[in-house]
Amino acid sequence: MSEFKVTVVRVGPITKHENADTLGLTKVFDYPVIVKLGDFKEGDFAIYVPVDAVVPKESPRWDFLQGHNRIKAKRLRGIFSMGLLTKMDVAIMAKAVEEGSDVIGKDVADILQITKYEPPLAIQTGGDNEHCPFFFPTYTDVEGLRRWPDMLKDGEEVQLNEKIHGANMRALYKEGRLWMGSHTSAKKPDAENLWWRAAYENKLEETLAKMPGILFYGEVFGSVQDLHYGCNRQKGKIKIAFFDAFDLEAGKYLDLDDFEKRTLDLGLSLVPKLYRGPWSKDLVAHAEGKSLIDGADHVREGLVVRPVKERFDERIQRVILKRHGEGYLLRKEG
Repeated sequence: MSEFKVTVVRVGPITKHENADTLGLTKVFDYPVIVKLGDFKEGDFAIYVPVDAVVPKESPRWDFLQGHNRIKAKRLRGIFSMGLLTKMDVAIMAKAVEEGSDVIGKDVADILQITKYEPPLAIQTGGDNEHCPFFFPTYTDVEGLRRWPDMLKDGEEVQLNEKIHGANMRALYKEGRLWMGSHTSAKKPDAENLWWRAAYENKLEETLAKMPGILFYGEVFGSVQDLHYGCNRQKGKIKIAFFDAFDLEAGKYLDLDDFEKRTLDLGLSLVPKLYRGPWSKDLVAHAEGKSLIDGADHVREGLVVRPVKERFDERIQRVILKRHGEGYLLRKEG
């Protein structure tokens, strides 16, 4: 599952923008979206194009963007907006129906030739891939809390952790050696690639040898993305913080408390905790604010929230959700 979908929706209620006579505000799922008054009415079919979508410049549908073909979060006349709505025309409707699924909720990214923007890393990751002869699972694709605002149950015990802006990492000791991976690939040992460099600098082989068969997921950060968390970027300084673990023999993720205990017993760092307790929707405010990483002097990326006890839902499978902060999304404005 992935938060990035270009989705067919029905337009909800539209209210007038308080600071602009020609603009209105609606919500798609829980994403606030500013629209031009008169372009849509409640109940219309439309297509929601999310933040970080890259639309094709050659299509006249997007001429109004004047060549700025990456969709970004914006604050327009003081009101925050994420993504945009575009018309659902007959050709797209026919194609969606032809592909044989319910039209509402249909992902039409391929039909519209829309791709997802991938930010360039500030540091070269490097390294060749290697074949892993056993199950080396990639991490859960975490869905957006704005996309699924009612997925968590009021009052259920949850934990909120800071979402760190870096590069996803997998680390596992098995068959007498350490295995390292990016989010998608196992990586050959190489002191020059980002993941093995992180492993060598943090002595992960000797550390994880104490818990063979437990796959640890973490974030390599610092001189990796545009948020540096107090690291010296000229020297390419990096850090690791861990956020989850998977037991290969049992074939399941560890419950949160078990994961945190094992990680701390090994002397490894955890991602910062923002809150633990009963869930309520006002807790989304924790997506905003300064990073809690020691030495950081900038905004946090957002939050990740999960039930303290593992839970699954047929709509998204594993229940774990993320929310980016407005401050993070708007950090490059102006």
